[in-house]
Formats: sequence, structure tokens, C-alpha cells
Amino acid sequence: MLNSLYTEAIRKKGLINEPLEEYKETKIDIESKWHEEEIIPSDSNPVLAAGDGSYNKKKYLSFNFYAVAAQSLIYNPNDSESKLKTIESAELDIIPHQSFLEDRLRNMMSIFEIKTAIKTFNDFDIDYYMDDGSILGDLIRPIPVEKSISPEYKAKIIAQVKEKLESEIQSNELNLSSFNFKEEFKDLFEDENIDEYALITFLESLENLIALKYLLENKKKIIAISKTSSSNEIFYANIPDMAILDGMTRKQGFSEPYHRKVTSKTKHDFPIEDEFFRELWFTIFFARLDDNKNIIKIELPYYTKDLDEIREILKVLKSNSTEGYPFLLKKAHKDVVISNQDMDSLSKIIGFLDKSGREMLN
Repeated sequence: MLNSLYTEAIRKKGLINEPLEEYKETKIDIESKWHEEEIIPSDSNPVLAAGDGSYNKKKYLSFNFYAVAAQSLIYNPNDSESKLKTIESAELDIIPHQSFLEDRLRNMMSIFEIKTAIKTFNDFDIDYYMDDGSILGDLIRPIPVEKSISPEYKAKIIAQVKEKLESEIQSNELNLSSFNFKEEFKDLFEDENIDEYALITFLESLENLIALKYLLENKKKIIAISKTSSSNEIFYANIPDMAILDGMTRKQGFSEPYHRKVTSKTKHDFPIEDEFFRELWFTIFFARLDDNKNIIKIELPYYTKDLDEIREILKVLKSNSTEGYPFLLKKAHKDVVISNQDMDSLSKIIGFLDKSGREMLN
């Protein structure tokens, strides 16, 4: 099979061109959308933090073995004892085969990421927190099990657990609280034929949203950073804005910011704190921190048109960057990633005897 693919690649060599070429021949107004200017590193010595999370799973015939982890790194250049500190959270367990398992694991990872970030704000006096990914993207992603539970029961569940989940989050503990409340609703999935895993996933979604609301109390200090983006809300072309900017600019600089309200990006209601989330604004722009390096996407979870404020944020990022990307964020990602090899090692330590079904291929 691979030989056929190599043959096809040779046949198509030179025939498949990058779509960007056709846009280079058109009149894309780069000048009005891109501020080409040198970004001077900040000399203010801010206290910075960065966070990321990871999850992975190993599939067995009768269950899945999963691991979830999150980490925050805190860098204080003025700390004479230890400039770099770490907050970590992790969990591993088995989980039955079920629908939307990837969505559930991603949501669990998000809970650990957010709670770790909240603890960072609670335990340290930081100036900026760099978050890997897009908060807006996470918010507009629908909850897959929403339709499995009626509005009546969702309201009952929320009324029963909202204050408890809030109390758990305020405790500053790094754990998955929602699973502990499953037994309180045992009658729902026994007497009312509600799927147990849909209920648990819904509880976890509530915990995620409540935790995110607490985190956004610090929204003026949060900078979400993405290495990739498929959005086309600057040039409205058939290829992403990031690809156009990366192909048609080489120098340092940043794009004109644009603004998105959560309401304009999603039609679904949030099961909890709907008014709060639907009124959120995001300021979004692209930047290149070093000449000839990659473009990054930056998202601020608040509304601003102040270009000087944006320049100051870029100076802070530049002061902690290598090769055009924040070093602290790169280290957080490298530290926290859970590889397939890690899953194999962890499963051997625990001593699983169940088969994965792939033994005959080895």
C-alpha cells in the first residue's frame, strides 16, 4: 500500500500548489491589516505564568485506560531563591467504552487546566498568564450529550450541584469534583432511563463552565496563544488568515485586532451561567515576535481597541520568547504531554492483564 502512495506522490509532484499562490496575484490589502514594526522586549521584569494540559488513552477490549494532566509554570525573575515554580495536577483511571469519549477526556483535561490556572492566580501574584489554545474555541464547542437529558432534569441537576461545585472550586483543590456527585442522581438513570455516562459528562461540563467563570475573574491578565488557526475573519478568503499573513509578511509585527462576542459565534445556550458567557467579548489578533519566524494567534478574553495595550502585551511575550514563541508556554507543553509510550509504561506499572486486541499485529 505504501508503495502505491509513494508512486502517487511522485506523479503529483509539482501539480499540487499551495492555495496561497492565487492570493499573491490578487490585491489583498496587507498594509492596512498588518503593523510591521519591531517588538522591543519588555524591561519591566513581569511575573509570568503559562499553562497547558494533555490527555491520552490506551484502548483495551473491555475498557479504556486514560491519563489526564495539567501544569502551570510560574516565572518570577525577582525571586532570589527559586525563579521557576510549578503547579501540577494529574489523574489516571479506567473508563468504560462510551460515545463521545474523546470529547469527555478533552473536557476533563480542560477542568484540570482551568483549576490549575485558578490555583496559580490564588497562590502567586502574577502579571500575565499565558494559556495554550483558544478560550473562545472551547466555549463555542457544543456539549455532545446535551440532548440526552431533558431541560427539566438539567434544571434539577444544576439546582442540586451548582453551589457544591462552586465550593469545590473555591477550595483550591486540584481534582475532578463532578464525578463525586454521580450517586446523588442514581435515581435518574435507574428510574428515568437516563444514560449514566451522559449524566456524568453533563456534570463535568457544568464543572468546566463554573471553573472557567472563576478563572475569567482574572481576564485582564490572561493571554491565550495558538500555534494554528483556521479562522478567516480578517481577509475573508478561502484559506486561513494565519496562512496569508505567514506567506505574505516576514518581519515582526501584528495584525489589526478584531472582536468577537460569544453570542455572535454560537447559537446554543450554555446550561449554566448563560448570561455571563454570552456577554463575553474577545479581542483577537495575529503576531510575529521575531523576523522570519512563525505567526501566532493571540486572544484576549476582553474587549480592547488600544493598540498601545496590545504592543505592551507583545513586549512582555517577546521578553520570554525564543524562536518567536513564548519559552514558558513551550516548556509547559513539553513537560505535560502524555505520549503513547507513557501510556504503555503506566499500564505496565499498574499491571493490566486485559488484551488491547492489537497483540496479533505485533
